[in-house]
Amino acid sequence: MRSNRSTSSSTLASHGGDDGSGRQTLPDLWAFLDADLRPTFLVPINELGESPFELLFCNESLRCSGLDKDILRGTNAAGQFRAWCQVVVHWRDEYSFAGKTWSAFKIQGRWKCIRETNQVPANGLSARSEYQNAHAGLVGSEKIDREDVKIAHARIASLNKMMEMSDVGTFEYTPEGKLIRANESWYRLSLHPNGEDRHADFSFMDLVYPPDAPLVLSQWNKLAQGIPVTFEMRWKGENYRKSLNSDEINDVQWVLSACVPIQDEDGNLVSIAGNTIDINAQKRVQEEALQRAEALERARKSERKFSRFALLAPIAIYILDSHGKMTYCNNRFFELTGHPSASDYPSIDWQHLVFPEDQPILDNQWKTLLHDKKRVQAHFRLKHTWDLGDGTLRQAWIESQAFPELDHKGNVVSIFATMTDISRFKWAEQIQRTRIKEALEAKQKHENFIDMTSHEMRNPLSAVIQCADSTCESLKGVLGLISKPRLADIALKQRLDDEIQQCLDSLNTIISCSIHQKRVIDDVLTLSKMDSNLLAISPVRAEPAAIVSEAVHMFELECNKDDIDLRFLEDPSLLVLGAQYVMMDPSRVLQILINLLTNAIKFTRDRPTRQIEVSLGACMSPPSDGFHQIPFASVTTDSSGLLEKQEWGTGRELYIWIQCRDTGCGLSTEEQGNLFTRFQQATPRTHIRYGGSGLGLFISKKLAELQGGAIGVRSEPNVGSTFAFFVATRTAQPTTPLAVDSIHELSLRRTSSAGLVYQDEPHYSVLIVEDNVVNQKVLSQQLRKVGCRVYVSNHGREALDFIRTTEYWASEGRPAAPIRLSVILMDIEMPVMDGLACTRRIRNYQQTGHIVKHIPIMAVSANARSEQVAQAKDAGVDDAISKPFRIPELMPKIEALVRSDRCVTPPPMTSRPG
Repeated sequence: MRSNRSTSSSTLASHGGDDGSGRQTLPDLWAFLDADLRPTFLVPINELGESPFELLFCNESLRCSGLDKDILRGTNAAGQFRAWCQVVVHWRDEYSFAGKTWSAFKIQGRWKCIRETNQVPANGLSARSEYQNAHAGLVGSEKIDREDVKIAHARIASLNKMMEMSDVGTFEYTPEGKLIRANESWYRLSLHPNGEDRHADFSFMDLVYPPDAPLVLSQWNKLAQGIPVTFEMRWKGENYRKSLNSDEINDVQWVLSACVPIQDEDGNLVSIAGNTIDINAQKRVQEEALQRAEALERARKSERKFSRFALLAPIAIYILDSHGKMTYCNNRFFELTGHPSASDYPSIDWQHLVFPEDQPILDNQWKTLLHDKKRVQAHFRLKHTWDLGDGTLRQAWIESQAFPELDHKGNVVSIFATMTDISRFKWAEQIQRTRIKEALEAKQKHENFIDMTSHEMRNPLSAVIQCADSTCESLKGVLGLISKPRLADIALKQRLDDEIQQCLDSLNTIISCSIHQKRVIDDVLTLSKMDSNLLAISPVRAEPAAIVSEAVHMFELECNKDDIDLRFLEDPSLLVLGAQYVMMDPSRVLQILINLLTNAIKFTRDRPTRQIEVSLGACMSPPSDGFHQIPFASVTTDSSGLLEKQEWGTGRELYIWIQCRDTGCGLSTEEQGNLFTRFQQATPRTHIRYGGSGLGLFISKKLAELQGGAIGVRSEPNVGSTFAFFVATRTAQPTTPLAVDSIHELSLRRTSSAGLVYQDEPHYSVLIVEDNVVNQKVLSQQLRKVGCRVYVSNHGREALDFIRTTEYWASEGRPAAPIRLSVILMDIEMPVMDGLACTRRIRNYQQTGHIVKHIPIMAVSANARSEQVAQAKDAGVDDAISKPFRIPELMPKIEALVRSDRCVTPPPMTSRPG
C-alpha cells in the first residue's frame, strides 16, 4: 500500500512536460489531483470480484492533513469508510468521515476516486494562497507568481482529462439546445452524433423519448430562469426507430441529469452545463422490486383468501407430511370426524378417527400415495356417528381424495387431501339396494305364485279333460252296443240312450269349461310377461296357411258340436306376393287367432245363423283404416326397427293379414269402444252371459303391435262382427324337404266324432316320467287307447334305471331282450330327481357312449312360461307341451319327434362304459 505519489500513477495518465518537439504536453492526472485543494485519493476496484483496499494515490492536501493515516487506522469507523469507498456506485452518494463529507466516482472502471465535497473558495488563486499560508507560512494572498499560473493551467487540463476518463457523461448546451461540448461517456450514453460538424442539426430534444418531452421542457424553462435542476428522464434507445411502428414497447434508456445554468456578469444565460449517468440498471432493479412487492402482496392476498376459503370450505381439507403427521386441517375436518378442535395438528391420531374395520382401506391408500405416488380415492367409515332424525345412530361415511406433492427428485414432501361427507348418499344407496332386493324378491314370489297356481290348476285340468275325453269315447262305444238289434227292450234302450246323452252333454260341458280355464291361465301368464317387458317376438321360417289351418282344425270338433259352419279361405295375394313362406312368430300369431276364434264361437253358438269364416292374405304396405271397411285401434306400442334385426333375414318386407268374420250377436258403436281394453268387455252383461276375463282382446292388441301390426273390428248388432289384424314380416325361402310330411299329413286320421285310431298295434313305445299318480293313470289310458305301449317312472332316477333296460343303452350293460323305446314324456317338477336333471344326465350319457343314440324327449309340464320352456330345451329336451292338453294335440308332436329322429344318423360312440 502506498500513501504518497508512486510510479503506478503513470498508468493513470501520461507525464507532462516537453515531448521533444518543443510543445508542452498536459500534466499527469496525479498532478491535477495533487493541485486540488480538496483531500483526494485513489483506490483500485474490480467489477468482476473482490479487490483489497489500497491507497494508490493521495494528493498533497490529504497527506498534509494526515487523513491518509486516519483512513488506514484499524478502527470500526475507518473500516466502514474503506468498505464504502469500494462499493459506492452513484457519484451523488456522500459519506461522513473524519469531520468531512466525501463523494466518489469511477475512472475507466478500474479505479475509484474519492474526494472531499466541502466547497472551496470561488477564486482558485485565493484558495491556493490560503493553502500556502496555512501550510507554507507565506504572507499576503496578492502574491501570485508564475508558478501559480502554471498550477491553474494544470488544474484545468487535469480536470478535462478526468472528465474524459469518467463514466459520468458531461455536456454543455446553448440556451437553444445545441450541443457545445461533451465527453466521450456522454456521446456513448446519449447516442448523440459525435463531431462538432454534426452538432448544428441535432438538438437536445432529439435525444428525448417523446412521452417525456413535456417534462424536459419544464426543466429547461427552470434552467432558463437560472434555477439548477436534477431530474430523471428517458432517452431514445438504439433500436427506437426499429420498433416505432410495432406493438412492442419502444426501446428507451433511463438517465439521471444534473444541470446548472451558466450566466454572465449581467445575469444573462450563456449556456447550460451538466452531467448524466445511466440509471437503467437501477430502474430495472426498482421495477423488479416493485413487481416483486406487488406479486408478494398478491400472493399474500391469495394466501389470505385461500386460508379463509379453506377455513370455511364445506369439505374437510387437511395436509399431512411424509410421515403421516397432520400439519393443517380446517374446521370442517373437526366437524366431520368429531375430533375436538385443536391447533396442535400433529397430535391428531387417525387410529382414533377411523372405524376399525375400515382401517385397512386407509392403510392401502397411504401405501399407494407413498409408493405409487398417485392420486387415490377411497370410501370408509369413521367412528363418529350421525342421526337421520329417527333416533338411530349410524356410522359416518366419507369420501377421501388425496394428492401427493413431490419435490424435484420425485420424493413425497406432503399429502394434500380432502374429505366429503357421503353418509346420506350411502344411506340412500343402502335403502335403494334394500328396495331393489325387496322388489326382486316380490317379483320372484309373484312369479313363483303364478307358477304354482298355474301348476296346481293345470295338473287337475289335464286329468279332467283327459277323463272327459275317455268317458266320451266309452259312452260312444256303449251307444254303439245298445244300438245293435239284439237289445229288444226298446224302453230300456231309450232310457239308456237318454242317460248316455246326458252324460255326453255333461262331459262336453266339463271339457269346454276346462279349455276355457286353460285359456284364462294362458292369458294371465301372457299379461304377466307384458307387465315385466319379458314378452319377446322370436321369428322363424313359417307357412302362414299352415298356421291358420292348424288353428281352424283345433276348433273343428267344437264347431261341429255346436253346428257352426267353420271355413278357411286363402286370398290370392299370398301367391301373387310370394308369401307362402315368411319370417314370423307362429305362436304369437296363433295366440291372436285362437282368441278371435274363441270369441267368434262363443258369440255365435246360440244364433240362428251360425257361420265363421277365416281369411288369410298379404299386402305390401300396412293396411290402413278402411281395409275391408275395418277401422284399426290406435297403436300404443313402439315396434320401430323390428324387421331390421338380423334374425328376420333379408327377404322383402310385407304384411300378413288375417280376418275372422262371424254371424254372432254383433256390437254397437258404444260397445266397440270398450274393446281392446284391459279387463274390459263390451258390456257388463257379457261376462254374465258368455264368461271371460276381458284379457283376450287386450292381449291380442298388444301381441299384434309387438309384431309391427294392429288389430281392428267392424260390427253391427244382430248381424255379426269382423275382426282383422296384421303383422309385419319378411319373405323367406321354403324349408328343405324332410322325411317328415306336412302338418296335415302328420295329423292322425280323425274319425267322425271319436278321437284317434291306429292300424298297427302297438304304434309307439312311450315312457311317462310323472310323479302325479292321477296324471300317470289317465295319460297311460289315453295313450293305450290310441295304440301306444306305455311305461311309467315316478321320477328321474327311475327313468334312468329304465333306460338301462332299453335298446338305447350300450350292449355291455343292457339285458338280452332290451325294450324298444320311441319317446320319453318328461315332467319337470318331481321329487328325488327332477326332469331337467334327468334330461341333462341322459344327454351326458349320449356324449360318453353309455347311450348309443339320441332319445327323443318331450317336456310335459305345467311350467308354461317361455323362460321355463327355454330352460327345458337348454337342458336337452326336443319339444314341449304344457298342461292341460288333449291327446289330439299330443300325438302329432310325438309323431313329428319320432319320424324326425329316425332321419338322424346316430353319433359315433366316443367311449364305452367300463
